[in-house]
Amino acid sequence: MIKAFPAECPFAASLTKNPFFPTVFGFAVSTVISALEKPQALPTIGYTTVDADTLVEEEELPDNQADRFYPVQLGEVFQDRYHFVAKLGFGSSSTTWLARDLRDRQYVALKVYVHTSLCHREVPVYDRINSRMAEISYKGRGINNIRKLLDSFEVTGLHGKHPVLVFEPAQMSLRDMSLVFRRQGFEEEFVKGAITELLKALEFLHSHGEIVHTDVHSGNMLLGLYDNNLLRRLVDKEMTSPVMRKIYPDRTIYLSRLTLPKEGPMLLSDFGEARIGPGPHAGDIMPLEYRAPETLLYVGWSYPVDIWSVGLTAWDMLGSKRLFTARDEDGDLYDAAHLAQLIAALGPPPPQFLARNPERRADFWNDQNEWLGLAPIPHGRTIESLQTKLDDNSGFLRFLRKTLTWEPEKRATAKELLEDPWLIGRKG
Repeated sequence: MIKAFPAECPFAASLTKNPFFPTVFGFAVSTVISALEKPQALPTIGYTTVDADTLVEEEELPDNQADRFYPVQLGEVFQDRYHFVAKLGFGSSSTTWLARDLRDRQYVALKVYVHTSLCHREVPVYDRINSRMAEISYKGRGINNIRKLLDSFEVTGLHGKHPVLVFEPAQMSLRDMSLVFRRQGFEEEFVKGAITELLKALEFLHSHGEIVHTDVHSGNMLLGLYDNNLLRRLVDKEMTSPVMRKIYPDRTIYLSRLTLPKEGPMLLSDFGEARIGPGPHAGDIMPLEYRAPETLLYVGWSYPVDIWSVGLTAWDMLGSKRLFTARDEDGDLYDAAHLAQLIAALGPPPPQFLARNPERRADFWNDQNEWLGLAPIPHGRTIESLQTKLDDNSGFLRFLRKTLTWEPEKRATAKELLEDPWLIGRKG
C-alpha cells in the first residue's frame, strides 16, 4: 500500500478469451440488458473553448496526426455499456478515459488506441498471467500490484479500426504525482513502499509468469484505488464545471482531468512492450535513459532488464540528479555518451561481457578493451557524487549496486531485493 499525500501481435485472436473478462454465465441476455444503468446526461453547454492557435494535449506530441486518434466524445457509449465521462490522459498511441460501466455499475478506464497501432501485446500477456495463476493456484504477493485488464474490443472510426482495452481504474502515475506534488522527489519511506510493491509485481511476473515487462518506470506505476466510487468526484466536476475543450468540425479535444490522490496500492501497468518467456530476447526496448547495458550492446536480454529499471526508478523517485541522461555535455543524444556515463558510474565493463558481441564492442572499444573515446567519460559523475539526498548509512547505495551491474546475471532477483536491508528497514 502506498500512502498518498495532500514480435507476433495476436491481439484480435485474444479479444474474447482473457480470463479477467467478466462473464454472465447462467443469465439470459435480456436479463443483462434490463439491468443496465441509465447513462447520466453530461452538460453540452457551459464550457470554455481553447483558442484555435493553441495546441493542447495530443496536439503537442511530435509528428501528431489527428486522424490517427479515435474522436471520442464525452457522453458517448461503447459496446452499449461503457459511458465516457472524463478524459484521463493521452500518449503517442492512445488516449485514456474514465467511463462508467453501465452493466457492472462501476468506473473503469478505457485506453483507445490509434488506428495505426498494429502490434498489441497486452492481451496475450494478460492471458499468460491468468493461465499461470490458474495452473499454480497462485494467491501470493504481487498479483494485487498488477493492473487488471477487464475487457477488450475494437471500434471503427472514419480512418480505420481502433483497439480498445478496458482496465480497472486508477489514480495518477507516480511520475505525474512527482511532477505535480513533489518536484524535488518523494520521501525515502514513500519510495521504499513503492519499490517494494513494484518488486512484488515483478517477482510474480519473472518467477511465475515468465514475463519480462521491459518498460518499468514511475510513469507506468499507478496509484490504485481502494474505493472505486471516489471517481464520482470527476463526474461531479464535469456536471458543475465542464472541462475546457478545443472543437473542430470532426472532433473535440478535451483537457484531461486531474484529482488529488488518495491512499492506494501501487499498480504496475502498460504491458504493451512485454515479452513472454525467459528468452534471451532481442530488439530495442526501454526508455532511452533507462536502457540496460545488454540492450545497448545488442546482447540477448531477459528478466534482469527489469531489475536495472527498478534501480533507476528508485533513484529518480528520490529526486536526485538524473544518473544517466545518454547525452554528452552539449546535449547530444547517442549510445557512446550513454556508455561513457555507465563507465563513469560503474567502472569499465568486464572483458567477458564485451566479448558477447565482438562486432558491437568494436564500435566503442579496441582489441584491448580500451575505450575509443567517441564520447568523453564524465569523470566525477559517480553514483556517490550524484546521490545527495540520503545519508551514506541508509543502505540505498548498496541496494542500488545490486540492480546496476554490467553483467545482467550478477543483478539481484526481485525476490532477493525484497529482502534487502534498505527496503525492510534493517541496517546493512
